[in-house]
Amino acid sequence: MLSPDPSMSGATASATPEEQDAIASREAFERSRTFVTRMPDPAVHYLRRSMLVSVLLFGFVLIPLLDLLGVVPDYKVNLLSKYLCFAIAALGIDLVWGYTGLLSLCQAMFFCIGGYAMAMHLSLKGDVRPEYNNIPQFMFFNNLNALPAFWKPFSSLPFSIVMCLLLPGALATVLGFLILRSRLKGVYFAIVTQALAWGAWLLISRNEMLLGGTNGLTNFYKPFTTTRSWILGLYLLTLAMLVVAYLICRAIVRSRLGRVLVAVRDRESRLYFAGYTPYTFKLFAFAIGAMLAGLGGMLYPTQMGIITPQDMNVEASIFMVIWVASGGRGRLWGAVYGALLVKVLQSSLSSDLPSFWPFVEGGIFIAVVLFFPAGFVGVWSTLEEQVATRAGAARIAVTALPLGIVSLFVLVEALGLEPALLQRAVHLPLTGTPVPVKYLIVVFALMGVATAYMAQRRNDRQARAIPGFTPRPAIGRTAA
Repeated sequence: MLSPDPSMSGATASATPEEQDAIASREAFERSRTFVTRMPDPAVHYLRRSMLVSVLLFGFVLIPLLDLLGVVPDYKVNLLSKYLCFAIAALGIDLVWGYTGLLSLCQAMFFCIGGYAMAMHLSLKGDVRPEYNNIPQFMFFNNLNALPAFWKPFSSLPFSIVMCLLLPGALATVLGFLILRSRLKGVYFAIVTQALAWGAWLLISRNEMLLGGTNGLTNFYKPFTTTRSWILGLYLLTLAMLVVAYLICRAIVRSRLGRVLVAVRDRESRLYFAGYTPYTFKLFAFAIGAMLAGLGGMLYPTQMGIITPQDMNVEASIFMVIWVASGGRGRLWGAVYGALLVKVLQSSLSSDLPSFWPFVEGGIFIAVVLFFPAGFVGVWSTLEEQVATRAGAARIAVTALPLGIVSLFVLVEALGLEPALLQRAVHLPLTGTPVPVKYLIVVFALMGVATAYMAQRRNDRQARAIPGFTPRPAIGRTAA
């Protein structure tokens, strides 16, 4: 909504016809924007509802059906379930970083705390034999004859599930209280959390912790990753938990509490004058983000079959930040989209072009920072703006095409449905290695995303120069 301006009518009257059309178009879009209560433009609302229904039908109906028909291999569904676990953790990062402004570099630590809590239960119910004194094998080979006392409660599944959420949340509350009460923020908060992740990785890698050392915990119930019924059931459970986690986060950010979190991110100093204590809201977001990471970690070992300290090192936490930055922070679905995109791309490139992935990963981070800091959320916001202002089918198609190509790549690659034509390799002089056609298409699509976003930024700058127009912040910074 535009800010009231008494001079608006005079400024509009003195503008040229082109400027008047631009003002009217922008006003129509600004009226379609919403934070909590107002409904968006009907066309934008229809677009959102259509995409939501399509995604839910595809995830809950089409993928299981394709798996049961044998079109999608079981191992692809299992891989997709792992990506969904990471997407749950990415939601927590977006709540902490995207809405509260805290760049946490220890989310992988919370992810693995939840994972280890569940892995302990799975180890006790897995390959435990009398010849190993009915204890996990790694304990027997480390000269232990009885189960340690702190392991015994994890034989209960309800206790393990509670611990998967409670342990990360409690640890985040204690650490967050000590850090945030000192008013550490910005790069200092990121450095402290990075140090915590490093220390936790060193600690859990030691054999004295009785958690498997550097080898981690494994030897779980094998049908989890080999039997179709288990694979499909765990996929549906993980997808359902992702939907629940999203709805919880959405309820938070659309409430008055969510407004305060955004105020903490944007104008923390003003909250002190208003009588708020911003660190308590930061602490709340930090704890909820840790619990979401623990939820994703809880579901991870059942589908991976192993969990190791390598899953919680500093590098893993930085990867998670890259997921959220790529998808776009400040819009929860952007974190989910970014996690799926980067993980699918990593899996595909690590298989086809293993030596290229580190360069691609670095290129993604640089491209996000330089060209489209709003991520794919920014492209979608541009698309919504064009739909709301009736920009024309051609402009809408140009904006939607790169996003559609990238999304199609994620779906096709994740499910192993790419046609033979896209698997054909092309010899490029600069690489010296045959590159499949599908990657070239994705590169051009990403270039299109960057071009669309930069064009939108240029249009925004031009709109600000129109007399009488007062733009609002980008939709990706406020809407859920």
